[in-house]
Amino acid sequence: MPSFPHELPLALFRNCPELVPHLLKSLQVELPPYREVRIVEANLTQITPTEYQADLVLTLHDEEGTPVMGIVVEVQRQVDPDKEFSWLQYVAEQRARIRLPVVLLVFCDDGKGARWAHRPIFIGGGNWYRPSVLGPEQVPWVKTQELALELPELAVLSAVAHGNEPAGLEVLLPTIGAIVVLDEKRKGFYYDVVLRSLNEAMRQTLEKEMKMQEGKYEYQSDFARTYFGQGEAEGRTKGRDEGRAEALLAVLEARGIALDAEARGRIVGCTDSEQLQRWIVRAATVSSVREVFEAP
Repeated sequence: MPSFPHELPLALFRNCPELVPHLLKSLQVELPPYREVRIVEANLTQITPTEYQADLVLTLHDEEGTPVMGIVVEVQRQVDPDKEFSWLQYVAEQRARIRLPVVLLVFCDDGKGARWAHRPIFIGGGNWYRPSVLGPEQVPWVKTQELALELPELAVLSAVAHGNEPAGLEVLLPTIGAIVVLDEKRKGFYYDVVLRSLNEAMRQTLEKEMKMQEGKYEYQSDFARTYFGQGEAEGRTKGRDEGRAEALLAVLEARGIALDAEARGRIVGCTDSEQLQRWIVRAATVSSVREVFEAP
C-alpha cells in the first residue's frame, strides 16, 4: 500500500467536498438527505484557552440550505493514543455548535493505522464511540470512466490507493482519462500525484498501455508527455521539472494565493525536482507563497 502525504487527501477533499459524504456512504454510514456540502471553519474552540484544530470540518445542507449534519475529517499518519481524546473533543464541540448529529471520518495512511483507528473508544459508564475509518484498503475502486469523470478526486484517490496492485490499470486508465479534461488548475497537480505514486514496474506498464492508446488520450502537459515516454531522455528530466512547476502554480492559483513576478520566476526557474515536490506538498496548506519557500 502507498503512503499518502498528509496534505493529499485534504487537498482532494477541499477541491471536491462532495467526496467526503461519498466516502462515508461507501463505509455504510447513514446520512440524511442533503443537497450541498460546505466547508466550515476547522478551529474548534471552547471556553478554556485550549484550541483544537481538526483537519477539516464540513456541513451537509438540505434543499432549503439548512444544515442537517456535521462532518469532522481527520487525516492520521500514524498510531497516536492521544487522538482518542482529541477526536471526541472535535465531535462534541462541533455537535454543540451546530446542534446536529456529527460524524467523524478518519482517513488513515495505511492498513495498520486504519485497524488501530477503528477500535472503539471507551468513554465511560459503559459507553463507547467508534469513528468511521477509511484506510487505503477501503478506498473504492473507480473502474468506470463515467464515475471517474463525475468524481475525478475520487478517481485520483483510488489510483493512489490501488494503482500498484495487480489490477491497477483498471483504476489508472479511467483516472488518466478524467484528468485530461480537467481545468488547468487541477490537471497538472493530479497527474503528478498519480504518476509519482506508482512504482517503476507499474509506471512502465501504464506507459506501454498509453502508447497503445495514443489515439484515445491526448496528453495536455509537458511533464505528462515526458512521464509517458514521449521525448528524448535528455528532455525527460526537464519535462518533469516543468510539470512540477506547472503543478505548483496550479495549486497556488486554485487556493487563491497571490503570486508576484519574483515568486513566479523562482518557481518556474527551479530545476531541483525534490525541492519542487516539497513546495507542491506545502502549497496545499499554507496561506501565503512566502510560507511555501520558508517552511523547513
